Amino acid sequence: MMRFNKRGNWNIPFCKKPKRFSKSYITKIVNQVRDVAVIIADEWHFVCGPFQDTIENAVSDDFIYCDPPYYGRYVDYYNGWTEEDEKELADLLEKTPAKFILSTWHHNDYRENEMIEKYWSNFNIVTRDHFYHSGGKIENRKSIVEALVFNFDTTIKRHNHGVVERPQQLFILDR
Repeated sequence: MMRFNKRGNWNIPFCKKPKRFSKSYITKIVNQVRDVAVIIADEWHFVCGPFQDTIENAVSDDFIYCDPPYYGRYVDYYNGWTEEDEKELADLLEKTPAKFILSTWHHNDYRENEMIEKYWSNFNIVTRDHFYHSGGKIENRKSIVEALVFNFDTTIKRHNHGVVERPQQLFILDR
């Protein structure tokens, strides 16, 4: 993960293991990146640019993965993310002929992401519990229900937005 704050400084902690800079660990990471690059080199084209341009230029054979700052969460680590940005992204993704997946947060113990109902509810949504292991302070590393929003059919089982249904009580004898 790579993330920067408003001052342009990198702000993701990099592992507290004492051997995190050992040659073998760095070599392992570099080899994994190289192996993935070799596998996808002929089939994938990565674009770095404004999301508006990328989405507007997408065609039906393209696949778009969106991971914008999470509205209503700590999003001011660079420029911030407003409701207007969220709406613009939703409007563009609604019109794109490409398939897309958007990752966002669904809810936590304290509140729900109001943007889900407002902009994303007409798409497919799958939720999963997630624990954040990164964060500037240990007390900010908490569990949250993440949402994947997408515009295509899949065999992924929906999780009912983080609420697992209880099995029905079965009775041996009906009364």
